[in-house]
Amino acid sequence: MRMFKRRRKKKFKNINRVIANPLFLTILGLIIMAAITYPLIININKQSKINSEIKELELEISDLENKNLDLKELISYLGSNQFTEEQARLNFNLKKEGEEVVVIDNKDAVGAGNLPGQPKSVYNINKEANTKKKKFANPQRWWKYFFKYEQQ
Repeated sequence: MRMFKRRRKKKFKNINRVIANPLFLTILGLIIMAAITYPLIININKQSKINSEIKELELEISDLENKNLDLKELISYLGSNQFTEEQARLNFNLKKEGEEVVVIDNKDAVGAGNLPGQPKSVYNINKEANTKKKKFANPQRWWKYFFKYEQQ
């Protein structure tokens, strides 16, 4: 029986030596710290994502409030007498008493890029360019498209 007891004591001495070893304690402490800090880091990341999402939503809310305010102003303008008078003048050619209506012909109008001595506006140039182009049949267009053939 004595042999058995001695062996048992010897085993505990080995375990005590391992536990008392500074390297073992350091590794054990690092494992415990990692087990504590890993969930902490995950929670911090989640919190920062939530905070950034909150800021984005607050910006979106402020933008929507500004749009809502603009729409309210537009609704109030559309319900005003000024808008109804403007629409009556534009759409129904109505006028107030005492007003004189002047119609300006746009064909020879000065302005909008058609000043005397200046080139015609871009719109007039495009119309002239489109009328001068030759029109080709579809097979000729396809030939030109695939083979980069320029017909004169």
